[in-house]
Order: sequence, then structure tokens, then C-alpha cells
Amino acid sequence: MVETLSAFLICILAVTVATAYFKIPPFPVLFGAAIIYGILAGLPPAMVIDAASAGAGRIFVILGVAVWGGSIIAFSLVKGGGIERIRSDLAIISQRPAVHAGLAGWLLAVPFMCAITPFLVLAPLMKGRGADPKRAGVLLSLIACGSVLSFVLIAPAPVMVTLIEVFSTDPGLNTLTIPLSLILLLLMIVLFGRGIRLGERQEGGERGSGRAAAWVPLILPIAIIVIGFLLPGVGAKTILPVALLAGAAVAIFFIARTLRKEAVSEGTKHAGMIIFDLCGAGALGGVIAASSFPADAAGLLGMIIPLAAVPFILACFIQTAQGSRVVTAVITADIIAGTTIPDLIPASSLFLMIAAGTMVISYASDPFFWLVNRTAGQSVLETVKTFTIPLAAAGCVVFLVAVLLIGWGLR
Repeated sequence: MVETLSAFLICILAVTVATAYFKIPPFPVLFGAAIIYGILAGLPPAMVIDAASAGAGRIFVILGVAVWGGSIIAFSLVKGGGIERIRSDLAIISQRPAVHAGLAGWLLAVPFMCAITPFLVLAPLMKGRGADPKRAGVLLSLIACGSVLSFVLIAPAPVMVTLIEVFSTDPGLNTLTIPLSLILLLLMIVLFGRGIRLGERQEGGERGSGRAAAWVPLILPIAIIVIGFLLPGVGAKTILPVALLAGAAVAIFFIARTLRKEAVSEGTKHAGMIIFDLCGAGALGGVIAASSFPADAAGLLGMIIPLAAVPFILACFIQTAQGSRVVTAVITADIIAGTTIPDLIPASSLFLMIAAGTMVISYASDPFFWLVNRTAGQSVLETVKTFTIPLAAAGCVVFLVAVLLIGWGLR
């Protein structure tokens, strides 16, 4: 037990220092950590390489094509003016900029298959749109919060899809998580968006592309996924690539020919970085799962906290250490899958606990925190107030919902 736990702590510390302090890209850090962990944990070198390669390959099979498709959709909408059309259409729902920001981030995270990409494409539209520049920074935080909420709670975004694949079950949580995430987002908008008014820039400006060009690339993949999940024998690995490739094809079709090559080129580069990072997480998770760490960690945590809270606490710890929500989901799921916990906790509660843990600590090790901080021109304290604390509160609420589901199942 001591060997695997100490190896895990050393690797998590090394990942934190390498990514947060030395700014080394996540993929080499995570893959290197997988090799180091395997050696420190006493696994045979051949087994370490095989487990790391299998873990990385599994993530690529699940998410590789889907992430590429989502990235192409995003860059096609940016190049063709679709994002501006989406923003202007949201004004029909509400004239409050806070609603536009939060809802736009929430809407785009799933079809883009990324939490940060919606922020990157929406920030130029929202920055400076409020009459008060300081309050305009709050709009950027709301984009980020809305994006994270749907990214971690709604399938087929990577967090939930990863959990579905690792545990080989789909509890069908969208009927719960979609309204839950919207309620949490609404509370954030009410608490932080009060008093923000439209700036002069938002009242004029271009309306962007046509409505079909903006919305069809988003609606089509979601519709295909919903239909696919309703068909017997069709899983996420089967339907995700089809849905996102269809959305990408439509998005490219709707933009001008002169823009297509540029959109595909930039989208592919962006997707490549995301995919490699995800595969690095898969490599580390695969090696950890191949060791005795899952049983060791569950046994140790079970002596300190109630067994039902182990997935949540473990996810919080891993999220705090390295900052990536998908990495947290992959590693936590691989660890928990090697224990008896999935047999003791309903899948719906287990999934919600891990998802909740990915939201609780969004601070120094989270690259999204610093992106929001720099883009909004906020102090660290301001970003903590408008990004870290709201997401932490949301994570705690989701955890409580998971506990209630366990209690409900025992009645």
C-alpha cells in the first residue's frame, strides 16, 4: 500500500509543479508521470508501457474523432460569423448580458466537446459589452461557469462519456443533469449578473451569419446522439464520431469556400492539443488502474471517510492537484472501477460524485482559472469570487444530490 500511495503522491506533485510552475504542456507531463508512477509502484517495465499505451488508445477511441469534429464546428462558426448570430439570437430570450454569457457557454460546451473552446470563441464578443468594464469581467466568468457546468454534467461531453465507458453503464442522467445544471447556472446569473447593462457596442453591430448556418451545426449532432442513445445496442463510442462528424460537415458546408481550409486547419490544430492532453490522462489512468493503487486508496480513504464519499473526495484531490476535469474523471474512474465501490453505490450517484469533484477546486492548478483571470483583467481574488466559489458551490450541490439519490434508493 505504501509503495503505490507514495508513488501516486509523488506523481501528482510532479504533474502539478511541471504544469503550473514550469508551464510544460500536459501530454508529455502526464505520459511521463504514467511511466514514473509505474516504475515507482514496482510494475514491470513492459507492463507499464502496455498499460500506458492502452490507456491512451482507449481515450482516443472514445473521444478522438468527436473532439476533432467539435473543434471544426467551433472554428467554422467563428470564421463564418455563426457565434455572433447565436449571441444576437440569445437577446431574443433576454436583454440581460449575463443571460447571454452564461447560456452561450452552457450551450456550446457539449457540441464543441470542450469547456475552454466556448470561452475562447465567446470572449471577444462579450468582453467590453457591459457598460462597466469591471462588471464586464463577470460576464466572462459566467461564460466559463456555464461551459463547465454542461461539460461535466451532460452527456455526450467528455466527462460523462468517459464515465460511461469506464464503468460500462449509462444511468441516463441527462434528464436530471440538464435541468440541474440550468438551475445552478440561473442562480449564478442572478447572484453575479445583477446590475450589468448593455454597452453601446452590443446594441449595434453585425448579426453574423444566417440562423441556419449558426444553429444547425449545433443541433444536428445533438439530435443524432439523442436518437443513437434511444436505439438498442448503440453506445457512445459508436454514435459520438458519427454525430460530431455530421455537425462538422454541415458547419463547413455553410461557410464560404474561401474560409473552409482555414477553419479546418485551425480547428485541427486546436483539436490535436486537446486530444493529446486527453490521451496523456488516459495513459496515467491506465497505469494507475493496472497497479494495486485502486484497492489501496479505497481501503485507506474508507478508514477515514464514509465509503459513499470516497469517489467525491478522491476526485476533489486529483482535481486540486492537476486542474484538468477530464484527467480527474479518467483517473478517478479508473481507480474506483478497480474497487468494490461500483457494486455498493448506484451508478447515477457514482457519476454525479465524480463530476461534482471535478468542479470543487478550480484554482491555481486549473488552466481555465488563469485564462479567465487574464482575459477578464481581474485580480486573483475577483476570479476566485466569480469563478472558483460559484463552481465549488455547484459541485457541493451536485454531491448532495448524489447522496440524496443513494438515500432514495435505500428507501
